[in-house]
Amino acid sequence: MGLHSILTAAKSITERLDTAGIPYASGGSGLLYSLGLTEQVRDWDITTEAPLEDVEKALKGISWTRAVSGDYPFASSYRLSITHGSLPVDLIGGFAIHTDAGLCRLYSHSSRVWEGIPMGSPEVWAAAYALMNREEKANKLFSYLTECGADQERLQQLLQEPLPEPVRSRLLALTI
Repeated sequence: MGLHSILTAAKSITERLDTAGIPYASGGSGLLYSLGLTEQVRDWDITTEAPLEDVEKALKGISWTRAVSGDYPFASSYRLSITHGSLPVDLIGGFAIHTDAGLCRLYSHSSRVWEGIPMGSPEVWAAAYALMNREEKANKLFSYLTECGADQERLQQLLQEPLPEPVRSRLLALTI
């Protein structure tokens, strides 16, 4: 799938969120793609802290379904699956994952804008992928952060969450 197809699908949703004034960040494989860390995007993940009711209003007129936010360990407040265009979009509210130490909140932060779309925090998504045991994607993001530098404020926020020691250690290694 080419860049144009990917962006058309993602922007059909992000433009509605922008119009409604809903803060969000694009993560997942879309983030990896924007950083040049993958060449393939199967779906587009968008995270937000906005209430479900606000997001529903913003998506009026688009076909979407409320999906289960995932089996354990996933604990997000809600997840909407949207098939509007050529690329499936998952809109995740209150992104969170259970760990052995408790509920880890993975807040939606935009680190930069790519192709007109606010992109999520590589620090948050490195931790998220590690918590999901998606080591290949986690390793790509941790390598990127080691090479390019990490947002220290984002790291400090993540380190306040109940993280397993291996994930905490990887994040601590990025602090200065």
